[in-house]
Amino acid sequence: MDQNITVIAKTKKWFIRCVSLTAIILLAACSLPEVTPPVETTVPTEPSFIVTSTESPSPTIPSVPTPVEITVKNSVSLTVVNRAPVNTIQQIKWANDGASLAVSTQNTDASGTQLFGVSVLAVPALTPTNIMSTQDGRVADISSDGKMAALISLDMTSISLVDLTAGNAVGLTIKPDFLVGNATFSPDGATLAVSKVDEWKVVLYSTSDGSEVNTLTGFETAAPIYNAGFTQSPQWIVWHARATLQLQEIVDGNFGPTLDHQDFVTAYAMTRDGSMLASNVSTAGVNPGPAVTLWDAAGGNVLKTYALTEPALCIDFSPNGTLLALGVGSTLQIWDVTSGDLLVSLDGHAGQITALAFSADGKFIATAGNDNQLFLWQVSE
Repeated sequence: MDQNITVIAKTKKWFIRCVSLTAIILLAACSLPEVTPPVETTVPTEPSFIVTSTESPSPTIPSVPTPVEITVKNSVSLTVVNRAPVNTIQQIKWANDGASLAVSTQNTDASGTQLFGVSVLAVPALTPTNIMSTQDGRVADISSDGKMAALISLDMTSISLVDLTAGNAVGLTIKPDFLVGNATFSPDGATLAVSKVDEWKVVLYSTSDGSEVNTLTGFETAAPIYNAGFTQSPQWIVWHARATLQLQEIVDGNFGPTLDHQDFVTAYAMTRDGSMLASNVSTAGVNPGPAVTLWDAAGGNVLKTYALTEPALCIDFSPNGTLLALGVGSTLQIWDVTSGDLLVSLDGHAGQITALAFSADGKFIATAGNDNQLFLWQVSE
């Protein structure tokens, strides 16, 4: 009997210890701090060329509308479909197929050295397919196919033609017997017009072998020559001296009429067929106000006058000559060439628009401003 009582007492003592130990473990577990698993993070790599889309960040990439030709009717639907930061753009040049564009730049580094460059950008992504940078010569022009850049040496004694598709190799060097003022490619890229600094003279060179094709002279003015060379028309070169413009045929050297202005000409452009020229002057007085004049290239007659709120620093015709794009302040203006009506005025740039160009197929407009932004405009329907 006493033995059974002893066994029962030992059993109850063992049971109480087990229950107590279990309670202690549970209480300890409840007092442990809650641990949150660490969130996995990824450090982004910084791209060498940043492209900023106008669309808001989204998990899905919005589809880019199919490009259509910009017309009088749909120009009001132009919108910025992409943009990219590019410092101090001097020129915009579209490739003939509209699949890329090239921009030339001029910058100064911390030591004061001038840096000249060309970037070829794919469209519509505006991602770089080729970049060239040099301190040895300024970029005078880019060929319409986006494959060649003409560099004038800093001492103005030579022109180098750089192949942008072959590792920026110099394919040809032209060394005239005069100091070079400017150089421009013909629309087909087969000829380079080189102006002389101290004489009213333009020499045409073949871009394939550097041989002289023709020499154009005969332009006369009391003012120093600002520039002379090709525009969008393969038929003419344009002489520009202060308030005067004059066309000269490249084959026979015949001159068109003199186009006289009341003030300094700040921008001009020709239609692709050479039939019309548009020019802008930097009007100093209040009357007459800023305006772009549309000229009959062959006859020298004024066809239209487009009144502006401030001078346009850049002008371009659409490929078919029906639209005129102007950079007026920070706005892109599209005008109807036939009616003379302002079709649309588009904001977006944070500074003066300094360069613009229609694509060769008329489906895009590229603009650049002193806000160091390149905008790509397209009709959004």
